[in-house]
Amino acid sequence: MVTEVMLPLMWVFRSSAVVLAYIAMNIYTGIRVLVLLRYFLPTLKAFVFWLPYILFCNSLVLVNLLRLDRVYFLRQVSLYSLPAIVYLFLGLLVFDAVVIVLRILKHNLSRGFFAVGTGIALGFAVLILIYGFFNARYIRTVNYEISLNKGKAGSQNRMTGLRAAIVSDLHIGRTVERKWLVKVVNAINETRPDIILIAGDIFDNNISALKDPEGIMAEFSRLSAPMGVYACPGNHDIDRLSLSAAAATDRIKEFLKSAGIILLQDEVIPVNDAFYLIGRRDARPIGARQARKSAAELSADLDKSRPLIFLDHQPVDFPAEEEAGADLIFSGHTHRGQFFPGNIVTAYIYRKAGAVHYGHWRGISAQGVVSSGAGVWGPPFRIATNSEVAVVDIEF
Repeated sequence: MVTEVMLPLMWVFRSSAVVLAYIAMNIYTGIRVLVLLRYFLPTLKAFVFWLPYILFCNSLVLVNLLRLDRVYFLRQVSLYSLPAIVYLFLGLLVFDAVVIVLRILKHNLSRGFFAVGTGIALGFAVLILIYGFFNARYIRTVNYEISLNKGKAGSQNRMTGLRAAIVSDLHIGRTVERKWLVKVVNAINETRPDIILIAGDIFDNNISALKDPEGIMAEFSRLSAPMGVYACPGNHDIDRLSLSAAAATDRIKEFLKSAGIILLQDEVIPVNDAFYLIGRRDARPIGARQARKSAAELSADLDKSRPLIFLDHQPVDFPAEEEAGADLIFSGHTHRGQFFPGNIVTAYIYRKAGAVHYGHWRGISAQGVVSSGAGVWGPPFRIATNSEVAVVDIEF
């Protein structure tokens, strides 16, 4: 009973702390920008500045609350606002550290000096966003080598190796479109994988928002792997037009099937009589209440002498999957924070969950790989993180 009461309170407290911190950040940056503007426009009234500035700072929330995300200009402004404020704030912190040092050294600082400092911080934020914009669209390939103590059971020709291409978090929709997907598919095919695994968040909530569904399907159809292409759903793989939780992924499943991709939702499939692939439903799908089977239920009747590979969007159940007999677990979801300092937050969250927010995880008897994803959600930037395809060479 105590746990049931305390957990919601803890989440409210944490959320309130984040909100208060963001409000403080808005005030801090706003005061400095106003000083800069008044250096050039001395008669500028405070209310003329603060109203549009507050709207800009909170546009991401307002656009989504008021369902204005279909208005292209407003949506773009909202996507840029959060990282712009964050990096302006960080730039001003560095500048203020310089100010403190100069004051300790007894330097006299003019009003113009503060205006120049704020201008430099603004320039820093703009340059960082330009870099993050293009960095997000550059698809890298990262490689892992993993050894397992299992091979192909029940066969004279024991399987010695497998190359799996792992991709996650495409978030295909209004930001990630066909041009972006072309790069991802090319990067995957260039690795010549034996099997391709998509670890969820293929679409960005609304499959009806796709501008070019035929083009997207054509790109998915280009994926090439002799053992096939498989996927599990992510928390964003929910069809907004569905009338029930049970049907929330029906259109997505049919779309992928038409492109030659098998969507596994709490399903087990033996691949080439060599290993089991276990695709799980998402742990917390947005706007839908879908119970999912436990890892133990999914693996209960399987031959544990064969490798068990779990495909699970969120890395929140690694210990339970290891206990259920998993040899390998592939996940995404975290985006590795997508842009700094988000990676510090995600590292803490998923370490507490017994996993990692990125890279190679080693348990007692299982291993896992968490990808930072190949697309973006929300702000179209990657800063201190990369868009990637993970290539895992597995030795049995």
